[in-house]
Amino acid sequence: MALLFAGTGNAQAQSGNTVEKIDRYLTAKMASNKIPALAVAVVHSDSVIFSKGYGVTSDGKAVNADTPFPIASLSKAFTGVAVMQLVEEGKVVLDSPVVKYIPSFEIDDPRGASITVSQLLHQTSGLADTGFPDMTFKQQATNLDEVIVLLKKAKLVSKPGETFHYHNPNYEILAKLVEAVSGERFSSYLENHIFNPLEMNYTWDVPNTKSLYKEGIAKGYTFFVGEPIVAKDPEWFVDGAAGVVSSSNDMANWLRVQLNKGRFKDTELLSAEGLALTHKAQSGNESSYAMGWNLNRDSSLYHGGILWTYSSEQMIYTNDGYGIVVLFNSGIKPLVDYYSFVDGIHEILEGQEPDVSSLPHWFFQVCGFLVFLIAFGFAVRRIFRVKEWYQKYNKRPLWLSWSYLLLRLLPLILLLSMSWITTMLSGRVLNWDGIFLMMSDFILGLGLIALANVLVVFVRLRYLFRNYKGSVAAL
Repeated sequence: MALLFAGTGNAQAQSGNTVEKIDRYLTAKMASNKIPALAVAVVHSDSVIFSKGYGVTSDGKAVNADTPFPIASLSKAFTGVAVMQLVEEGKVVLDSPVVKYIPSFEIDDPRGASITVSQLLHQTSGLADTGFPDMTFKQQATNLDEVIVLLKKAKLVSKPGETFHYHNPNYEILAKLVEAVSGERFSSYLENHIFNPLEMNYTWDVPNTKSLYKEGIAKGYTFFVGEPIVAKDPEWFVDGAAGVVSSSNDMANWLRVQLNKGRFKDTELLSAEGLALTHKAQSGNESSYAMGWNLNRDSSLYHGGILWTYSSEQMIYTNDGYGIVVLFNSGIKPLVDYYSFVDGIHEILEGQEPDVSSLPHWFFQVCGFLVFLIAFGFAVRRIFRVKEWYQKYNKRPLWLSWSYLLLRLLPLILLLSMSWITTMLSGRVLNWDGIFLMMSDFILGLGLIALANVLVVFVRLRYLFRNYKGSVAAL
């Protein structure tokens, strides 16, 4: 076993066979999904079972269990613990209004003054992407004070405390609250009160995605027709909501605290009661969101993290005491099921055989793009068969011919509506840079079809106009 994992991390297992199964499963799963690199940690109660890195970064470095990855929205649970530490010190009251701690906090709605700390933690403040589309701002905030200023333009989409809306600025406000109450910069607070006590030596916090590359993080990957492509994340302010960078070894220590009632070795990060509160959903509404965790029906805790070129998955199985985290150097992609990596590992731990699809996910992306190319080819073919169309045009009712003609503009309408469609489906408001990185092959394929069909419409209208002029001249 020492030879198997030398130089790639560390592994401690209840059973060598279990570790070997996890290792084989992840290797096969990575190949099936064309994931360039990942790091994984598995803990049971207060013990690390498995921690290892796979693959290489985009700058050619082998990944090990200490390789830092942006963990995106897994950061929210760290912010939740930071707030709860201040609660336990008697410096913050969860049901108090935010303005008590941040007097400059103000939004474009008088109800904003009643937003409480608890509502921010549980994402029931009434703030949402549709009322404050922070990811679309061309000029991103550079610090937490600027976030508070920008929020003066924010509008509530629901009454505070009433409805769950996943919205990153909720946790950016909480990060500013930590600064205001503790007197420390948020990144310094995390380092002094969470990272250092947990011996998370390869973990730190950044204010925005641009800082990742200044800190030496290699560019991650997006996908095009199933192939990983090196890309740079769009600039986006993430402090408090998605700014933590960590490794699988460090995240193993974080999971141990979650499973060990707030304790790590001789350190108490939070009391058992305080930690339990961070795992509990808010009463009084139907939301299952705790403080940086989603609470499942079986009492397990889950949260995913997604940037455009990095992603992460984390799960705590409270019933059997397992914690699993997987960090990826590839980002959001609709046909890549990152959660299935965690689920498969848990199935192995439970003595089951996880499913590795015989058809890799990239196969469906390639097939989809081929469908787009075929549709594009048929549309181009129509351009050169305008005379045949004109003969049919004269035989059909006028309204039917024009209906068919206008239907050819649907791909263009669909393309121009992508921002609205993604918002309707997810509740998140994205800019075009984000939409393109998320589904570049779909956007390009749809764009080709839209362009070809616009040309079909243009050529047919031009042909109609010429024939109309010819008919008038003959009269």
